[in-house]
Amino acid sequence: MTTTPLSAETRTRILDAAWARVQEHGAGAVSVKAIAEAAGVSRQLVYFHFRNRAGLLTAMARHRDATRGFVTRVTAAAALPPAAALEALLRAWCAYLPEILPVARALEAAHVTGDEGGDAWRDRMEGLREAIAAAVDRVARDGGLARGWSAATAADWLWAELQPAAFAHLAAWRGWTAEDYAERTVPALLGAVLASAARR
Repeated sequence: MTTTPLSAETRTRILDAAWARVQEHGAGAVSVKAIAEAAGVSRQLVYFHFRNRAGLLTAMARHRDATRGFVTRVTAAAALPPAAALEALLRAWCAYLPEILPVARALEAAHVTGDEGGDAWRDRMEGLREAIAAAVDRVARDGGLARGWSAATAADWLWAELQPAAFAHLAAWRGWTAEDYAERTVPALLGAVLASAARR
């Protein structure tokens, strides 16, 4: 096969087809063949540009983060003062969770079962951990962490508390709205890790 560049339109069509299939059927039911058919391209083209199913699903998740504005919101948050930047990041993630929840849970399930889709889950959760760690590190350098927290432990704890499963349990089982979740979760998390002066 020749090394034909993949146009932005074709790439988007492939990644959107992958997202729709994972959302509808779960990560385990997604095959390169099915995605290629849905996107109207050959399997060879998908394999050439994404290497394998794991690469395709990872690219799919990263593409969603970029095209739905989450990456832009993370970048904008980083321009704020340290404590405000951390709050803006947490709120951006809480606002994004309802949109990605079905696919996020499907990729999480793939991670648990050892399916290739788990690579995409690890990639995006590591990306989230890195964004939180960068924001917390700024707070720590500014002297804004509460006593008893290091930058590493605060970042670990915030990341764990913000896993999609937590929102899923409250939304699906207890009927919380996304607004309920954000308005209760973000202040509680910040109240735990920020020094009093940083919360003002």
